[in-house]
This record gives sequence, structure tokens and C-alpha cells, in this order.
Amino acid sequence: SWCDWSSDVCSSDLKEKIGITGSLGTGKSVVSNYFKKMGHLVISADFINAELLNEEDVILKVNKLLFGEDSEYLDKKRIAELIFSNKEKKKELEDYLHPMIYAKMKEIIDNCDEEIVFLEIPLLFETNFIELVDYVIVVYANKTEQIKRIRKRDGLTKVEAEKRINEQMPIYEKILKADYVIDNNKTIKHTEQQLKEWYEAFRG
Repeated sequence: SWCDWSSDVCSSDLKEKIGITGSLGTGKSVVSNYFKKMGHLVISADFINAELLNEEDVILKVNKLLFGEDSEYLDKKRIAELIFSNKEKKKELEDYLHPMIYAKMKEIIDNCDEEIVFLEIPLLFETNFIELVDYVIVVYANKTEQIKRIRKRDGLTKVEAEKRINEQMPIYEKILKADYVIDNNKTIKHTEQQLKEWYEAFRG
């Protein structure tokens, strides 16, 4: 499956497309999981990206693009180290993968009759993916919390985690562009309470 289907049956006409974004380690997945549990369709750009990187022709192309090698083995750690230290290679990789991810997301949206669809897109504001959504939820966490979560999740040093955060658009810039901001500094319960309030207000 190309996305995390949360319901097998699509009902009524598609009306609202809500983007979920934030920075590394702010907790986008916490927000996505909340809406999945509610039975909504959440389309994840990272999930589609991961599926693409399982395809043999894509693996070959990525290795050729980044390393000039003909290889059917994808070394994700090596790729991460390269793209976080080489902006040109990062852009080359994104220029190759992003149009395919965008097309797949659009295809899923166009072929579904959900009333509300959520799209989890980390680089929403940095790319033309913003065209896919009507509203944007930005998930916020302070830098200390981000670093802690990234280190735990990816096994990085403090310096590495900080470097990756600094590579992205600053979270305060994303907050200024957001329609809604969810504070994910505290407990999941605290975050879910905000989501519940937002959802009730949104559905009116």
C-alpha cells in the first residue's frame, strides 16, 4: 500500500485537505496517529518515499545519482550522511524523488472520496507540496525536546542532531505560515487534547 489507509471505505465527496508538518523531532507522527485512530485517511510523504526506495530501478538511479555507482544495495545511513553534508546532492535527490511522491499523493487524493484527508509532509513549506493542501497544522516542539527525540530515534550525537535541525526551515518560520499550531512539548495526552479541540472547532 502506498499510504497508511485508515479506512477501507471512502464516504462523501472530498472536501478538505489538511497538511501536517513541523521540523525534525517535533512529533508529526503523534498528530498523524491521532487522526488515523479517528478513522481518517492519512497520506504520508515519508511512507511513499520509503516505498519508492524499495523499488529496484529507483535504488539503481539513486546510487548512480549520489555516488556514481551501479548498485542494487541501498545504504540509507551513507545516503543520510551525504545529503546532510552536501546541499547539491540533497537537491539532486529531492529533484528526482519529489515529483514521484507528489504524483502519488495527488493520485490517492483524486481517487478517494474522503471528506477530510490529512497529508503528513515534512518539507511542506519548502516545496510545491503546499499546492496539495487547503490548511496547514504545524507541530511544534522546542529545540531541546527535538534534539532529545532525534537522538533517541536515530542514535545521533547532539551535534549531528542539531546540524540536521539547522538544515531545515526554522520552526518559527513554519509557525508564521501555519493555519493551526499544535504544541507537542508535553505529554501525548496534552497534544491529543489540543487536537480534539481543533477538530471539533474545524468540523463546527
